[in-house]
Amino acid sequence: MALDLTPSPRPHGAQRMISATILVIEAFVVFFAVLVAHQLAPGDRVLTWTWGLLTVLVLVLCTGMLKRGAWPYWLGLLLQLPVILLGIQVTAMWVVGLGFAALYAYGIFKGHQLDAEKDAVDAEVRATRGEETGEQSG
Repeated sequence: MALDLTPSPRPHGAQRMISATILVIEAFVVFFAVLVAHQLAPGDRVLTWTWGLLTVLVLVLCTGMLKRGAWPYWLGLLLQLPVILLGIQVTAMWVVGLGFAALYAYGIFKGHQLDAEKDAVDAEVRATRGEETGEQSG
């Protein structure tokens, strides 16, 4: 069974809203972790700021691209790696990064399921309304 993460065509689907919310909150957490790493690893400040700000930028850009198909969701999953690896400089980020990765994965799969169920209900309602209007006009 292929893993299908194609978002629902609805403009404000659950999958997109949950995923975008998690990615934006994660971007803030990464920024604050970079501030912590700035003090904890003074010898690696250039690496810390480059790594951290690029991760924040790509997380925010990925949020905006979620409506473009399934690939931004996969990119979001891939972006969990640099967040987790920030634990090299800020030990707490091992736990926080893994937590965000689990939350993001759950959000995209559960959101996809919720959108599919909502699309099925909408199709059923449209079919029922179409039958009612067809009977009345005949």
